[in-house]
Amino acid sequence: MKFRKDNPVQRESYRSPEILGRTASVKNVRKFKLNLRPVRTIFYLLILIFLIYIVAFGPYFRIKNIQVEGVKSIEVSDYLHKTLLGKNILFFLPGQYLNQLTRKFPILEQAKIVRGLPSTILIVASERDQVLTWCSDACFNIDNYGYAYEVAKPVPSQIPLVDKSSIKIEIGDKVTTPNFINFYLNALKRTQEMGLKITEARIEETSYKLILKTSENYDIIFDTSESLNNQISALKQVLEKNRPDVKVYADLRVEGLVYVK
Repeated sequence: MKFRKDNPVQRESYRSPEILGRTASVKNVRKFKLNLRPVRTIFYLLILIFLIYIVAFGPYFRIKNIQVEGVKSIEVSDYLHKTLLGKNILFFLPGQYLNQLTRKFPILEQAKIVRGLPSTILIVASERDQVLTWCSDACFNIDNYGYAYEVAKPVPSQIPLVDKSSIKIEIGDKVTTPNFINFYLNALKRTQEMGLKITEARIEETSYKLILKTSENYDIIFDTSESLNNQISALKQVLEKNRPDVKVYADLRVEGLVYVK
């Protein structure tokens, strides 16, 4: 039979298969999804903890090599190796360490630390230069700034400066000034250039009064606040003209005059 769409009976039969053939919508089917976000978070957290452990506690950033420049003292060098080896190079504080170091070893005038990752430390330091030995209640080496930085050992070739006031001195104290030091060292040099042998140096009530004792057993008394050149010039004139009269001292502290005894 020929199918005709305009036939009502046939049209109904044509539509029925379409209606009966419909299926459930895809949108209504629930699919199960695995949420991986918490797993990824835990994974990243474990990696972070592992990295922190490696940096903080692992051997990679532990100090293994220590290079020291400008330090002559074996005691200082040994202390640096003893206290730095094995420390974490990232977490130790250079400023705090250097403060402790210079307090423990006043002989160090200045010091700095350079970190070389992953495991090398460079310490660059300079030690104080000893310019004179100052003796009061004890004898100390004095640097060119006037600070007592270590207990002095007797050196036969050096003349210690004796402070008769016996003021107590401790390491780290500022004992005198650069001006006094320059005057004292130049006074020693100038008198020795005149052929005088100095056997003793001392100050008494004040550092303005410097006394150098000669091998001929008389004192030369200087005023350290006045011109050394003028006082040396006056001393030369006295020794050239009145050398036999100088038996106890030659006092140069009054400008234009020399008191002798």
